[in-house]
Formats: sequence, structure tokens, C-alpha cells
Amino acid sequence: MIEIEMKTVRNIRDLGETITKNGKRIRRNKLIRSAHLAGLSQEDLDHLKREHHLDTVIDLRTYKEVKEKPDCFYDLNYFHIPIVKNFEDGITHEKKEVRRFPDLTQTYIELVNREDYLQGFHDVLTKILERKEEEGAVLWHCSEGKDRCGLTSVLIEMILGVDEDAIRKDYLFTNKINQVRAEKIYDDVFRKTGSEEIAASVYKAFIADESYLDAALSYIKEDFFENKLKLDPKLIEGFRNRILV
Repeated sequence: MIEIEMKTVRNIRDLGETITKNGKRIRRNKLIRSAHLAGLSQEDLDHLKREHHLDTVIDLRTYKEVKEKPDCFYDLNYFHIPIVKNFEDGITHEKKEVRRFPDLTQTYIELVNREDYLQGFHDVLTKILERKEEEGAVLWHCSEGKDRCGLTSVLIEMILGVDEDAIRKDYLFTNKINQVRAEKIYDDVFRKTGSEEIAASVYKAFIADESYLDAALSYIKEDFFENKLKLDPKLIEGFRNRILV
């Protein structure tokens, strides 16, 4: 995993250099994850294209999120493939009023079990797995780069044979980026509501919580990719051959 320093994009990193269980590593400048690109500057875009060979963006957000904060993707290939098509409490940040956010444990479980969410992951992963050798990097993102983006990253890393410790490290790396922001949000919400419970629930919505990941992983068995996501095994094999060195 390689952290990418950006002025106008948060929580962005390259999965490159991650070592797999069989000793191979993920190639650099092929697989990038981030938060939304609504504020992407031309300077940062030029850097991503020049230094990281970025040519494609996959937006995982809802239709409403995209409408309210469209990506600045300029001349990149852009695909909107929502995992969650409509508003779901907690997993998106569409509603602006101060309220208690629900615990995301059940949401993570639903993300890896509900047919409509599985179809979303199938479509996103197929788009990534189908990429050609000569193509550059693909970047996928949701709003915060934490839940939908985080689980997409987990699934890609599992396909590539990354061990669970490294998968957890990448998932929790979001907290290095979001911790200070989440603490400020906690203080703001507590000041407005006077409720530690509400403030704590909102705080947890902006960090990567390991218990949420545990909930999802407990439902991802050996047959998950072929039987639940219905991914083509030959497509997976070709992807591994292109991405791992």
C-alpha cells in the first residue's frame, strides 16, 4: 500500500506493493482507492495521470450523492456504478441534519448478502477485472472512501490473495486520514445536541471501525466470489496474472 499525497482528494492510496500470501506483490499504478473527487484540482489530476497512470474512475456513490457533488474527472474515463442506489442511513452522507447515526454492523452484513448490493459489487469488480494489460490505473471511490470503497478494496485484495492482516491494515488506514476530522465532527455535534450518544454515533460514521469489517468478513466464505458474486473464474485468473508480479 502506498499513500498518495493530494491537496484536493482525501483518503487516497495505491494498493501497489502489497504482498500476497504466496509472496507475490501487487503492481504499482494499477489499483487506487479514495474519497470522492468533487474537488479534484487540475494540478492533482495531472499528478495522478503523470505519476500514477490514472485513466479511469469508478464512482460507487448513490445517484443523489453524484448529483449533489459530481466528480471533477475532466478527460478520465468515468463510470458510475452505485453499490447502494438509493439513500441508506449511515452508509451514505446525503442527509445533513444532526441525528444519531445507526450502528453499521447490520449494514455491512447486508452489503455482502443482499442481492441488489451483491449485483453492484459484481458490476464494479467485473469492470476492474476486465481491464487490459496496456491500460493504466483505475480509481474507485465512494463519499469518504471508507465503507463502499473499503469493502470493494477488501474484495479485490481477497481475490489477489492478500492475507487478512494486510487487508485490515489497509481498511484501518482510513483512520490516519479521518481521525482528526471525525474528532472535530464529534465536538461540533456534541456542542449542537448536548448528547454524547449522538456525537459518538456520528463520529463512528466517519472512521473505519474494525467491528464492521469483522461482520462482513464472517459472511465471506470460499465460494463467495463464484457463487454469490458470480464472477467468472477465468476473469479472476487473468486479473491475477496481470496485477501480481
